[in-house]
Amino acid sequence: MKVMIVTTPIRPEPTSTPPIGSLSIVKHLRTNGIDDVEFYNIDANRPRYDDVLKHIEQVKPDVFGISAVVSTAYAYTKRLANDVKAMFPQALLVVGGNLAASAEILLRKTGADVCVVGEGEVTLTRLVRRWGETRNIRDFHDINGLVYLDEAGSLVNTGYPAALRKEEIYDFDWDDLEKSADIKTFFPSAFGDDGVPLEWFRQDPRTYEPHRRDKTVGILSCAKGCVARCTFCHRWDKGIRYIPVDLLMERLKEMVERYNVGFLLCGAETFGVDKRWLGEFCERIKELDILWLAPGVRANSLDQEWIATMKDAGCVRIVYGNETGSDDILKVMEKKVSLQDNYNSVKWAAEAGLHAPIQLVIGMPGESSRTIAETIEFCKFGTTVTPNQNPNDLSINYAQALPGTPLYEFARRKGMIPTGIDGEEAYLEAISDRDAHDEYTTLNFTDSPSLICRVWRPRITIETNYNFIKRFGLGHYYDVVQGRVHPDPAEAQGYFANPKRLLESEAPSDGEIPGLLSLLRSGKFGLAMVYHPVFFYRIRGLLPVLVLAKEARARGLKEALQSTFSALAKRVPLLPRYASLRKLVDKELDDPSGDDPAMVPLRKGR
Repeated sequence: MKVMIVTTPIRPEPTSTPPIGSLSIVKHLRTNGIDDVEFYNIDANRPRYDDVLKHIEQVKPDVFGISAVVSTAYAYTKRLANDVKAMFPQALLVVGGNLAASAEILLRKTGADVCVVGEGEVTLTRLVRRWGETRNIRDFHDINGLVYLDEAGSLVNTGYPAALRKEEIYDFDWDDLEKSADIKTFFPSAFGDDGVPLEWFRQDPRTYEPHRRDKTVGILSCAKGCVARCTFCHRWDKGIRYIPVDLLMERLKEMVERYNVGFLLCGAETFGVDKRWLGEFCERIKELDILWLAPGVRANSLDQEWIATMKDAGCVRIVYGNETGSDDILKVMEKKVSLQDNYNSVKWAAEAGLHAPIQLVIGMPGESSRTIAETIEFCKFGTTVTPNQNPNDLSINYAQALPGTPLYEFARRKGMIPTGIDGEEAYLEAISDRDAHDEYTTLNFTDSPSLICRVWRPRITIETNYNFIKRFGLGHYYDVVQGRVHPDPAEAQGYFANPKRLLESEAPSDGEIPGLLSLLRSGKFGLAMVYHPVFFYRIRGLLPVLVLAKEARARGLKEALQSTFSALAKRVPLLPRYASLRKLVDKELDDPSGDDPAMVPLRKGR
């Protein structure tokens, strides 16, 4: 039996993150006697769509699995599923990943036969074996982790599978990755042709030590899951599992030997919560003399002593998920950290000499000009702890409603996402290939007019930059922005949002300050705000007009005017009070959809 597993495009450009979920499933299938497995890495290779279909046609799979790790992959997944089902109507077509939270839409609107919910290693192995024994879908009822339509067309959910042991998490063969794509995609050189290191490591002086010049950068997955349940975040996993440090070091040493890794991104949704694990990890990785980045750190996880320990062990950057500077919005997000935790986190990291860009999610229910003003004060503080910080190291995303989250359910129950299969599918198609950086496909969950909501991101940028200038002077601001304090930005990785993304991707390579009029004529409003901060601060009262002009340029005058008129309409209050959005949705908002009971667990997430 021929099994084929494919990825879908995630970001506009291939990322350096290996498709570890798919690779782990491939190894598990082979380990359990299912040898005829092909992995096709569409995300890394980005072949033409016609070439994708030609390759699949040559393989002739009996089981075809689509790994759709993001819900914004719906349009591509639907197209691919329908075309493959048309080519091979007798094949079993399986969709897994976070998009499977929309299982009913996938099963009724695409060529998908089965959705895998939760971890797929054991579930898909059992499914493939059963498919070899019977082609009757009702014989799948005892396999946990599946959603499918029975012969009567009714939705069946077999329940979540048991979680893998922590020793089994992300167990894959590097050979499979090497066969699937250019390995340099996943292990790029730490230094570019111009000798400038990748942005992640640029600000630490240890990066420039001579023995690191020929090293590559790799990603090592350290844990799975999270201790929190933020109301905008979808997940299949309960709790968090840290891979044992001994096993992790074995995997890391193999990466060092095979790919000359000297710089590391530690893959984890939540890093540093388990202090026993963290202490052992720091002790062991220090022995390897590797510089590393800690992602997904909760603001209340690390005190000054732990930050010092991590730095001593080679940590160069901490990526916190601060999200907001408003205590009220922290409650809505169910972050379970205090506002003081957010302030402490950025202060302590900066004082220790560790770079910690501020990541924000704006536009949650309850967001207002008041809460945005509180977030601005947080950004002003966090970007002026030391004078060598770039105040544009802000990543400002919009709240994006993804299936399986309380935010998505809030949008459904408030009528922002139409109920019913057709309405939900239309929403999934609208956000396909759009991430949370996109300002036009985000829904307005607030009581403020939509035009005002789109003013908030530039307002944060303008006021944060001007505060930096007041504190340290305009000359020093330009020194920081133009790379005279730290080397020029490298190529954008697509991870951060504006304004940080702008400096990664569009900053002039010659170090000159672009003229204001030339930037405005070319529609580069964001870059104009970065390079002419005083001017934009003085005209900040005109931001609604500027945003409207930008929208007219991007979407056309008609849509821009429609947005203006909708902005003038009176809005009904959406959020009854500042509390966990999960609790408000569960207890105070009725679900008008009459959902199939099999969908209820998927809508709640885990």
